[in-house]
Parts: sequence; C-alpha cells; structure tokens
Amino acid sequence: MKGYEVACVDHVGADLIAEKGGKRFAVSVKTRLFKAASKESLAFVVDHEHIAKLKHFAEQFGMEPVFAQVLCLTDENTIHLIMVPVEKLLKEFPKVKLGYRYSFAKKGRDSFLASSFIDYSCWSGQKIGDKELFDLQLADQEPNSRHIVSLESECK
Repeated sequence: MKGYEVACVDHVGADLIAEKGGKRFAVSVKTRLFKAASKESLAFVVDHEHIAKLKHFAEQFGMEPVFAQVLCLTDENTIHLIMVPVEKLLKEFPKVKLGYRYSFAKKGRDSFLASSFIDYSCWSGQKIGDKELFDLQLADQEPNSRHIVSLESECK
C-alpha cells in the first residue's frame, strides 16, 4: 500500500489499518510458510467466520475491509503478497462450505493474478545485509541475529 499511513492494531478481525486521501482500510493478514520440497496444496479457503470478524471491525470504524495473504514459498525463493477487498472476494472467489476458495498453484496463477480485483506484490531472492533471506538453516543456527530473518517465525 504505497503512500499510505499504516498502523498495526491488536484487535479481533484486523491486523492493520491504512489511510490515504481520506480512504481508510481495515486489513487482515494471513501468512503461510511452505518449506523446501513441500507437498502442501496451494489452495486456500478464507473462512466465513474470519470474513465476518474483519467486516465487523471495518464497519465499527468506518473502513473498507481488505483480506491479505502472505505466502513464503521457499522453493521459489519468493514471498508473495495478495490483497483483495472483501467485497470483491465475496463476489469473485468460488463459495465453498466453509468460506471462499482460491488457488495459488503454478497452474492458473498468472490468470488469478491478472484479475483486476487482486493487488499483488512479490519479493524474490532478497537479502538482509550479506545473508540470504531464505537461508532457513542459517536462521535456525543464529535465531537472535539482527542480520537475518527466520521465516519460520515470521511467516506462520
């Protein structure tokens, strides 16, 4: 959210609030780390209860609810950020028993990201200082170092 004023909130339903030019957003951020050679599916369900809590928070404070998903894909050496307004999520994502489904599998990813309602950013091959961001083995060896990020603690 370039150019936005952003604050973290500790509240059921939202993690961040953002404002720019009088437009205010309540953002719920979910994170997932996929370790190397993971066989886990890249299909997700945004559950009804989660959406209800986010919408309630947003309504209380006069904001637009936005769902965000951070995916740390070690095999791709990439962190992906997907953001979608809840209004669009409810209209565009297929409804399933527990909520609304979407997939980030390689097959179909480009068409998913090309959707006009998806805001997407990614970071690939990043470093902090001279350390590889995706060097999980080094992060485990030096968990208190200020020069590396342990994705296991940051992306669960």
